[in-house]
Amino acid sequence: MIELLFLLLPVAAAYGWIMGRNSARNQADQQSREITSQYNKGLKYLLDREEDQGLEYLINLLEVSADSVEHYLTLAAMFRRRGELDRAIKIHELLLKQPALDNPTKELIQIALAEDYVMAGMFDCAEEQLLVLVKQKNLQALEILFNIYQQTSDWKKGISIFEQFPTLFTKQQLKLGVANFYCELAIEKQQLKLIKKIINIDTNVVRPLYELGKASFIKQDYLKAISYWRDLLVQSPQYTPVFIDDLEICYHKLNLASDFNKLIEKEVARGGILIKLKYCKYLVSVDQTDKAISFLTASLEKQPNIRGFSSLLDLLAIKNVDVGPLIDEINSLVKSYIATKSEFQCKHCGFTSHTLYWSCPSCKHWESIIPSRGLDGF
Repeated sequence: MIELLFLLLPVAAAYGWIMGRNSARNQADQQSREITSQYNKGLKYLLDREEDQGLEYLINLLEVSADSVEHYLTLAAMFRRRGELDRAIKIHELLLKQPALDNPTKELIQIALAEDYVMAGMFDCAEEQLLVLVKQKNLQALEILFNIYQQTSDWKKGISIFEQFPTLFTKQQLKLGVANFYCELAIEKQQLKLIKKIINIDTNVVRPLYELGKASFIKQDYLKAISYWRDLLVQSPQYTPVFIDDLEICYHKLNLASDFNKLIEKEVARGGILIKLKYCKYLVSVDQTDKAISFLTASLEKQPNIRGFSSLLDLLAIKNVDVGPLIDEINSLVKSYIATKSEFQCKHCGFTSHTLYWSCPSCKHWESIIPSRGLDGF
């Protein structure tokens, strides 16, 4: 009997282990069924158009279980789209209190919460969340934080972030942004030496060279203005229409008109219509009007342009005095048409304007607005 008892002990132990395991599994299944049931009740409220009650039910369920983080992020996104930012914020804040979150998931929730705060105008709260992530080298957080500083015109804070984490500024828009932050702060504080600190951040940045040239021009330091704007002409010829007339004045003030003409002649092959018109103006000044007409006609055949056509009419009026009044009348109509067209366009979102904005009012991209090209452009 004792031997039988010893034989049955392992069997009893195994049976107890199996039953215990099944009990734990049944308990987990029961808990899962309860949560699913509660979740379904919340969804039923939504389907029955009892939206407020259903949403509150689902939020409260979050405190019971945060296993389905993705579902709650989707729910929070729905709240945000509905404009119910307080509920989106509540969900994200509750999620962050869950102890079992891994770092990537936690960062994802922090980003979402910061975006809630931004939409709600709670910039200080958003900044607090984002600064933590930037210190962890989160590039998405850096972009959102930089946009906040742009919205609030807090140039100093943006510059401070750049000086603390310069290696994070790898994207082109971030480089353009920080260069323009320096320019904005320099203009605001009237300390142009700040611009010189950022002039070499990227070869495609336009504004530092432009602002330094403009400041030198205003101070009548024409030699420095020429230096900055000539570099800009070579670097970013698409911006030539913004400063070319003032650059020409600089050369003339220093009695260096011939050097300006040489510069134009050098750039005419790759320049836009405005460079070509400056070249024609030079040809007329040395009594080569026929050559100017031939050159401009050939250019317009390759690349039609309304402004070029208007200038061609001017040249034809000079050569044909008899039909001059008729040509002038036609040209007047052409110039009226040109006056209705926008001079600048954003290459990112297509926004058009008669004024140059360094940050597009529509898409907020820096240095994306350039002088218009094509038939109606420069």
